[in-house]
Amino acid sequence: MSSQEERSSSTSAQHGGKKQRKRINLDLKMKIIKAHEEGKKVKTIGEEEGLACSTVCTILKDKEKIKEAIKSAPRTDAIITRNRTGLLSKTEQLLVLWIDDQIQKRIPISLHRIQAKARSVFETLKQGAGEECSETFGASRGWFVRFQKRYNYYNIRTTGEAVSTDEEAAQHFPDKLDETVVEGNYTPQQIFNVDETGLYWKKMPERTYIHREAKTMPGSKALKDKITLLLGGNVSGFKLKPLLIHRSENPHAFKNINKHALPVYYRSNKKAWVTQVIFEDWFMTCFVPQVRTYCLENSIPFRVLLLLDDAPGHPPHLGNLYPHVKVVYLPKNTTPLLQPMDQGAIATFKAHYLRATFAKATAAMEKEEITVSDFWKSYNILHCIQNIGAAWRDVTTECMQGIWRKCLKRFAVLVKNWEGFDQKENLQVISQDIVTLAKSLDLDIDARDVEDWIAYTEGELSNEELIQLQNQLEGQGEVEAGEDEDEEEEEEDGGGGVGVPKKLTLKELAEFFSKMNHVLSFLSDIDPNEERVGRIQREINNILKCYQEIYDAKQKQQQQ
Repeated sequence: MSSQEERSSSTSAQHGGKKQRKRINLDLKMKIIKAHEEGKKVKTIGEEEGLACSTVCTILKDKEKIKEAIKSAPRTDAIITRNRTGLLSKTEQLLVLWIDDQIQKRIPISLHRIQAKARSVFETLKQGAGEECSETFGASRGWFVRFQKRYNYYNIRTTGEAVSTDEEAAQHFPDKLDETVVEGNYTPQQIFNVDETGLYWKKMPERTYIHREAKTMPGSKALKDKITLLLGGNVSGFKLKPLLIHRSENPHAFKNINKHALPVYYRSNKKAWVTQVIFEDWFMTCFVPQVRTYCLENSIPFRVLLLLDDAPGHPPHLGNLYPHVKVVYLPKNTTPLLQPMDQGAIATFKAHYLRATFAKATAAMEKEEITVSDFWKSYNILHCIQNIGAAWRDVTTECMQGIWRKCLKRFAVLVKNWEGFDQKENLQVISQDIVTLAKSLDLDIDARDVEDWIAYTEGELSNEELIQLQNQLEGQGEVEAGEDEDEEEEEEDGGGGVGVPKKLTLKELAEFFSKMNHVLSFLSDIDPNEERVGRIQREINNILKCYQEIYDAKQKQQQQ
């Protein structure tokens, strides 16, 4: 065959017939996995490596198997992410849970506290592992830097101790709020505030024998009986229907019960937390419809102001989701000083709840001749919700008006109600009723016990509680996992992606953040691996910081 024929044959082989397949070795697979974990899209990786998107998706789907295979492959140059095993891995998983819990409770955390908690958790796990365990761990600063990198915790406040309240900002805020009220011409009926509170719905005052019995029961920790409530209303005293977040979507007590008929909006979350997705859902499907109806019934223009603090569950883009609702956020570190619901309404509600619970126990004992312990064992989340409804109804209009005293400067008619209403005296009356009911139940409590129960604030989770909560979450994940792993594939590429709009508006950015929150929430629902979900959520939030900065800048420009 001539040289010309050889060239012609070679050219024909290149351009005609079957396309030559690219050899994919372990090194290339690990390169693809690492690029994806660093944030590159499937389509981009495919273009860089000359592979089809479906091939890249298949590799990513099998990445755990590939990582296991490459560990035993000799002389490989691939860069792999080391799977952390043993007590240190478990320590870091529990530490992530602890940090998230501290953030949710708005408790500032310092580097010193994180290191101390990490050492404490490690020692607890080591004691449980037995004498044969020889691992050591010092929680050095170098470890913390690597831990931050592994879990993308770059925004942790790691300097200083607990942040104190900002009294100067609190002094100036009423003037700024007043300017907003005047500018928007808002009436007392149009100004609302809400706030979250944790409620341990089966927690008794500590000196009662029922409380002591509960502490001796295995698994009795209030991790199981904690709920989160969102309570609020307007300046004129109107009360919004409460939002309740429970850890179970369908408790046994709800059999044959219509959730829409409950005196609360019912939502669920594995940790009974208010997430941004839950709060946004409440805003759009509960708050807006209820306030619209309220305004219509009272012949008030549907144009309202919602005052919020900067809790982790409050989306910063909320104010641009609905045109008739203006959202104003309290300055950072001023919640104890200014947040209206924290000025007595939540404490009053909790006092009413305890009184309603004791009243129900008294009625049950008189009717069925049962003991208090029997009543308490049968007390379920549905009973709790009924008592929440009764307690919230008992919070007076004067109380709901008086809580605005520290942040609102106008509406002289309502000021007279504030002056005539003594919050401490109101609580003392309710507490005395509780003590009287407790005596009829043979429970040994006094007014100080009631006060302690109302003022109870949850501290940080102990090591044992972290382990228990982690086991509960893993158990839930196994039940909910299903067989949906096959659905993970090519959604990421989506046929070419969506281009960045030529002009980003506040409304478009708010909708984008809203959709991202829903996507991350869906990921949390389908993936049983809490550590992986948390890491992905933090990485995505870190990637989206540039859009958050654009949003903040546009919002600031609009305000100016």
